[in-house]
Amino acid sequence: MRFAVSIIFALILSGCASTSSVQFSPSQHYAISVQSNLFDAVRIVKNDITLFNDGKALGFIRIEPIPSDAPSTSELINTLRSASDSESVETEALELYPGFKGFSAKVRGYQTGYLINEKNPSSMLIFSFPEGYFESVAKTISSGI
Repeated sequence: MRFAVSIIFALILSGCASTSSVQFSPSQHYAISVQSNLFDAVRIVKNDITLFNDGKALGFIRIEPIPSDAPSTSELINTLRSASDSESVETEALELYPGFKGFSAKVRGYQTGYLINEKNPSSMLIFSFPEGYFESVAKTISSGI
């Protein structure tokens, strides 16, 4: 009997400890994963994926096209970062995955990342989540599926 209780207890604990992630690939050049326990609904409109938890927006994942006449990836990122930086907005470089260049900006408890895939610089990945979740989401970014 004690052995059966131990097995059931171990199964319950292992079930509680595992958290799966859902991978989103909003374009062929980007993929990003979010822990499934953070959201309970998803709204997809064109190039925008919004995640909800209990009816409230948790964060978003968006793809924005970059005009063909835009400056180089580095120049564009530097220009956007300079325009975002202010007394109330803290920016920092994002060096998460080789081949991606970008920065993040913190505003009112949310952190928003702006990333460009240097191999395919025709679009920019923009994603925003509460500061406490941002890093765990950001470190999952890779080329699209």
